[in-house]
Amino acid sequence: MTPLAHSARGNIPAQTYCEHISGVIEKTKKNLEAMAPYLAEERQERYKEILYHAAESHDLGKLALENQNVLSGKEQAERLPIEHRDAGVKYLLKDKLECPEATLVYSHHRPGLPDIPDEKSADDPFRFPTAMDDTERHLPAYLQIHAKEMNGFPKTTDKKALRLSTLEYRILLSCLVDADYSDTAGGSLTGAQPRWEERLQQLDRYIQNLQNRTNQNNERNHLRTFLYQTCRNAKTNAAVEYCDSPVGTGKTTAVMAHMLQVAQSHHLRHIFIVLPYTSIISQTVKVLRDAVVLEGENREEIVAEHHHQADFEDIEHRRLATTWTTPIIVTTAVQFFETLASNLPAKLRKLHQLPGSGILFDEYHAALPINLMLPAWKWITKLVDQWSCYICMCSATTVKFWEHPAFQKQSPCQAEPLLPPKGAKDLNNFEQSRIDLHAWHNDVPHFNGASELTAYLKHYHGSKIVVLDTVQSAAYFTKFLCQHGYDVLHLSTALTPEDRERTIAEVQRRLCSKSDYPKEWTLVATSCVECGLDLSFHYGFCQLRSLQSYIQLGGRIRRNCEQDYEDAALIAFTVTEDNFNCNPIFQDSKSVFKKMIFSGEFSGMSVTEAVTEAFRQECMMPGKLSEEICKADRQLRFKTVAKKFRVIDEKTTTVVANPILAEKLRSGKRVSTQEL
Repeated sequence: MTPLAHSARGNIPAQTYCEHISGVIEKTKKNLEAMAPYLAEERQERYKEILYHAAESHDLGKLALENQNVLSGKEQAERLPIEHRDAGVKYLLKDKLECPEATLVYSHHRPGLPDIPDEKSADDPFRFPTAMDDTERHLPAYLQIHAKEMNGFPKTTDKKALRLSTLEYRILLSCLVDADYSDTAGGSLTGAQPRWEERLQQLDRYIQNLQNRTNQNNERNHLRTFLYQTCRNAKTNAAVEYCDSPVGTGKTTAVMAHMLQVAQSHHLRHIFIVLPYTSIISQTVKVLRDAVVLEGENREEIVAEHHHQADFEDIEHRRLATTWTTPIIVTTAVQFFETLASNLPAKLRKLHQLPGSGILFDEYHAALPINLMLPAWKWITKLVDQWSCYICMCSATTVKFWEHPAFQKQSPCQAEPLLPPKGAKDLNNFEQSRIDLHAWHNDVPHFNGASELTAYLKHYHGSKIVVLDTVQSAAYFTKFLCQHGYDVLHLSTALTPEDRERTIAEVQRRLCSKSDYPKEWTLVATSCVECGLDLSFHYGFCQLRSLQSYIQLGGRIRRNCEQDYEDAALIAFTVTEDNFNCNPIFQDSKSVFKKMIFSGEFSGMSVTEAVTEAFRQECMMPGKLSEEICKADRQLRFKTVAKKFRVIDEKTTTVVANPILAEKLRSGKRVSTQEL
C-alpha cells in the first residue's frame, strides 16, 4: 500500500506521503529563495539546512499503521490516533535538548511555539507523551518506509544547535507552515508583479488630476504640493524615517510616493501600510486603489485590505490578503504587531512575506499603548537590521520615542527626518496659525453637567464636533441634545460598520462646501474620529484626555482653511456628571496634558516637541515602560510573549445587531464570515 499524507476530501483525491513531503520541501525552498536577496549569505545557508531537515521529517509519524488506516479510509476517526509530530521531533533531536528544526516540527500545528526554557527542562522535551511509546518501538520502521518513498533517509545534523532569535524562529516557522498548508490545499498563491516605477508614475498622475480639480489657490494647497514633491524626491538610503507633517497636508499619498521610490531603489517585495483603526482603513484602501492600480489590473490583487471587517469579492482575494501576497497590504496595528508577537502557526503563516518589504506606519502615535512599544521597537529594528526592511513612521503628532534611553537600550537605531528642517518648520508654523488651540493659552473650561456644556456650545455658531471619552458618554449627550431640539448626529464604535459608514457619508454630505444644509448642527463622537477621516468642522470640543488626541482632533477643524472658518477653535474641557464617565485608559496621559497646560510648558514649543515631552513625562510613570516582554522574548518564551503582547487587552464579545443574521444564527442556519 502506498503511504498517504492526506486522505481524500470531496473531489480532492488522497495525497501520497511522497507527493506531500516533496511538495513541502519544494515550497519551503521557494519561500526561502524569495527572502534570500535580503539575507546575508551565511544566514541563507543556515536557514536552508534547518528548513530542509524540518520539511523532510515533519510528517514522519503519519507513517504509523494506525494513522495510515485512517488516512486510507479503512477506519473512521475525527483525527489521527497517533500524534504524527513526535516521530520527527525524536529523530531530529537525537540526544539534544533542543534544536531549531525539531522545534519547527513540534510547532507547525497547535499549540505552536512554546516557552523553550520550560520545554527544555521538561522530563521529555518537545515530545508528545501519547505518541512516545509508538515512536520508540516503530521509528526505525518509519524511517525505512520514508527511505523507500523518498529514495533516502531524512537528513539530520550532528552540529551544535544554533542559537536563533525569536524573530528567526517565527519567520522560519512561517516558511514551513505556509509550504505545508499550501501543498495540502493544492497549490501556492502567486501575487501580482510589484511594478513600483509604473505605480509611482500612476500616483503622480492621480495627484496632478487632484490638483487640477482643486480651484483653491491657498497656502494649504501649496503646502500639500510642497510635501508631495519633497517626499517623492527624497533620498532613499535611510532605513528608518519619520514624517511629522501636520494633519490635512496629504501625508498618506506623499509618503506613499516616497515608499514607492524606496521599493524601486531597493527592489522590495511588498509595501505594508499599518493603520491604528479599522474605521480609516477602507478610506485609505480606496485612495490607494484609485491612485496606484494600473490599467487592466484587478484592484484587490494589487492593494489588499486585511482586517477582520474586510469584504472580498471571492475566496481567492481573501487568501491573497490574509497571506500578505499582494504588492501592497493595508492592515491594522493589531493584526501586524500581534502577528509579530504570535506563537501560533496559522497566524504566523504570512510572516515570511515581511523580509525585504517597506513598512509605512501611518498615524503611528496611536498604533500601540506605551507598555507594548519597547518590544515592538525591538522587532521593527530587527526587521531593518537583519531582514532588509525599510520603515517610515507618519504622524501629525510625531513622538521621537526612539531618543528615550529605554528604547536606545533595545536598539541604538535613530529615525531620520523625511522633511528638511525649513520645510518642517514652515508646515508647523502654518499649522499653529490655522486654528485657535485654547489649551495653548491655559483655557480649559469646566462644566457641571450636560446643561452647562450645551449652554457653552450655543455661543459657537456653525458646524461643531464634540468628542467624549466613552461610548456611553457620547450616546448620553447625543440623546440629551436630541431631547432639547438640537440637530445632532452620533458616531462611535458602538455602531455597526454599516451604520458608521452611513453616518460618515451623511457627515461628509453636510460638511461639503457645495451643500445647502444648515450650518448649525453637531456631531457627538468618540476618539474614533480623531485619525485619518477627511472632515472639516468649524469648531471642535473634547473632554480633556491626551495631548496627542487633542492635536489629532484639530485635524478635523478647518482642515481645508475655509475662509469663513477664520475664528475656528479647539477647546478641551472637563465635565462632572454621573452620565459622563471617564475612560481609565486616558488617566495618565490626561494628568500629563493637564500639568503641561497649567504650567505654561507649551509656550514656544512645536507640536513634535510638545508631544515628545508629554511622552517622556508619561514614560516616567510607574509600570509604563516595562521590559518584561522584552526579557521573555530574549529567553525564547514564545507562549508568554504572545499572551502578554495584546494590543486590545480588554475582553470583547462579538455582537450581531442585524436582525436577519441574528435570526439565522438562532435557527442554526449557516452564516458565512463574509455575511458577518
